[in-house]
Amino acid sequence: MGIKLPSILLSKYTLLVAAQLVVNVTLAAWLYDEYLHNPFMQAYLSNAWSSVWPVIAVVIGIGVGATGVFVVYKRGRLAGILGESRPVSISLTGALDNLETINECPFCNLPLKTISEGRLQCRNCRRYFKSSMPKAEVVSA
Repeated sequence: MGIKLPSILLSKYTLLVAAQLVVNVTLAAWLYDEYLHNPFMQAYLSNAWSSVWPVIAVVIGIGVGATGVFVVYKRGRLAGILGESRPVSISLTGALDNLETINECPFCNLPLKTISEGRLQCRNCRRYFKSSMPKAEVVSA
């Protein structure tokens, strides 16, 4: 019996990519072998890399730094690293009875969809909200 791998689907693109990989590895091995046995190529590459490697190192450094800043920014930790603090002010003056019942998204101004008792969701931006409506009693028939 043969081994079946359902996760591997052979298509013309899969075969094309596999053939291209084999050709690329073969050419890379050939180029490395040529480098090992050709002193003129060794001298050429030595001269070429001595003048180009500082520029390549700077470009790689800038790329790694920019990627790191982007990742930290997307995780929301850039303000903490820079020492910026976000002021949090909580003031509970008055009773909570004067709150209005929310029935539309304050960001999109679209009607909210009821998810469960006391929970609402915007259909457009997918934000969740809590309802201040009183809990409904369940009446059985």
